[in-house]
Amino acid sequence: MYVLPGGFLNVDRSIMLTAEGMGVKVKAPVLSVLLIHEAGPILVDCGLNPDGLTDPEGTWGPRAKVIQPEMTAADDIRDRLKQINLNVSDVKMVILTHLHWDHTGGLRYFNHCPILVQKVEYRFAFHPDSNVSAQYMPNHFQFPLSYQLVEGDQIVLPGISVMKTPGHTPGHQSVYVKLNSGAAFILAGDAIPVMENVTRKIPASNVWNAQQTMENIYRLEHLSTLLHAEIIPFHDITVWKEMKKIPEFYD
Repeated sequence: MYVLPGGFLNVDRSIMLTAEGMGVKVKAPVLSVLLIHEAGPILVDCGLNPDGLTDPEGTWGPRAKVIQPEMTAADDIRDRLKQINLNVSDVKMVILTHLHWDHTGGLRYFNHCPILVQKVEYRFAFHPDSNVSAQYMPNHFQFPLSYQLVEGDQIVLPGISVMKTPGHTPGHQSVYVKLNSGAAFILAGDAIPVMENVTRKIPASNVWNAQQTMENIYRLEHLSTLLHAEIIPFHDITVWKEMKKIPEFYD
């Protein structure tokens, strides 16, 4: 399992922890995860849109100024794959935790393989509620792709399962991974953006449904204990600093 850095977002701390640190800017890492499976490489999320390197406002809209994404050419998902001698065409499946802009930036490059997403998330992304619509950017996911729509928890391949964890979005899903060594991980996506959501039982504020968010924080914490699986939050700068990152790997 490889962790692929994808840049950073500059966000108010209160977005990650409701009503905590209002007005305090923090760096939130963006990451993708690559699983080397006997069925072929499986990618979880696609990072930021590299078009933002040359046209940030045209790519990210108002978020280019408000959140100020930080991205280098090396953070392009295509370049991260090249670091371990893989091309986009080598990826056999993409699993999306959800369809927000900072998780779908390189999605259009994977038109050759299935894109696994919860059915309710796919539907909502094309017709989102107005109060959360800005996080869904059609220029990131509205392409002729091979979307494979699933409903609920599913075993995807031996050692890889998806778990529906709504709250942040209606169809958010997290990914359970068990490596050959027996080590296990829960790729929480934005169900748990930072570990303080778990340790302090405080949800993020940029959620579609706060009650479901809390229910799934408890659920993933419970599953983490039962399955002896380490939770990997997708926007926690403290955890990110300690992670093995490509070309290092977890085995």
